[in-house]
Amino acid sequence: MLQRKGFPPRAKLYILNIYMKQKIIQVVGPTASGKTAFSVELAKLCGAEIVNVDSMQVYKDLAVGSDKPSAAERETVRFFGLDLIELGPPMDAARFADYADACIADIAQRGKIPMLSGGTGLYHRCIVRGILDAPSRDDAWRAALRAERDIVGQDAIYARLENIDPDLAANIMPSDWVRIERGLEYYALTGKLLSVAQKEHGFMQPRYDVLSFGVWRPREERYEKINSRLDEMWKSGLLEETQILLDAKLDLEELPLKALGYKQAACYLLGNCSHDEALERAKRETRRFAKRQMTWFRSDKAVHWLRMPLDGGQFETLATQVQKFMAGEDFDLSILPIWVDA
Repeated sequence: MLQRKGFPPRAKLYILNIYMKQKIIQVVGPTASGKTAFSVELAKLCGAEIVNVDSMQVYKDLAVGSDKPSAAERETVRFFGLDLIELGPPMDAARFADYADACIADIAQRGKIPMLSGGTGLYHRCIVRGILDAPSRDDAWRAALRAERDIVGQDAIYARLENIDPDLAANIMPSDWVRIERGLEYYALTGKLLSVAQKEHGFMQPRYDVLSFGVWRPREERYEKINSRLDEMWKSGLLEETQILLDAKLDLEELPLKALGYKQAACYLLGNCSHDEALERAKRETRRFAKRQMTWFRSDKAVHWLRMPLDGGQFETLATQVQKFMAGEDFDLSILPIWVDA
């Protein structure tokens, strides 16, 4: 049972600090787990508005491959965080966190419940836990590094990161250009190691008082949904959207072209693999990504994992407990027999 009394004396100051912060609801989970449908239903019942936390759904004009909430869902509940930027370089986590902060303040000021919902773990962490005070991206510096990469190869650039910041490199795959680039950029602009800065920051002090839910389905169900979703995307315009990105001469190693689905579709359209190979790769890599998402979100022990789907009565009970949490009253999630150990 989760209650708001009986804390030990040494925790009182910390708990008081938490209580003074804005209360929000958070919904996380891997792709194809049903986060959007769950969030919409809960938001309808408890009077919430949703800040969509997804690094691909911020792009305008990308509807198929990013799997945005449907028109019907957007008519039912108010969404923020969709269609924010034009095709081009991605929105960084700091910029999105600033945007989310403004949305949360606006939603709360109007008497609604702020709800974060989406699958981009870094965005969630930066909103709830804060972000490093780091310089913005330097496009000229990045262009020079990418030109060098094209000459010497990405493995050589990764080896440079290993020499400069071995602790950071140990947690980055040699294929992850975005994080390799950012680690070297941070060092070039500050003269400091990003791994050290991250340890000092710690991401330990929450900026909000958060009640977090994780949306969970058995792996077999998730994989089946992923496969069917990719089949439908392939038929419904993903290739056409990808061709628009290629025509815009966007970087293949950066969002949006780096995103799952688009990356494999680009492989096919550029003649580097067959249609069927591209589709199967998209399914396989998306399943692997869902597994990594679960690993990320499971590391947050404050998340309460719910087995999907919920019935109407369970949603109503959950909404009542959410409203009690938002009101600062005692709330009890144990009355819902739907929790899982994810």
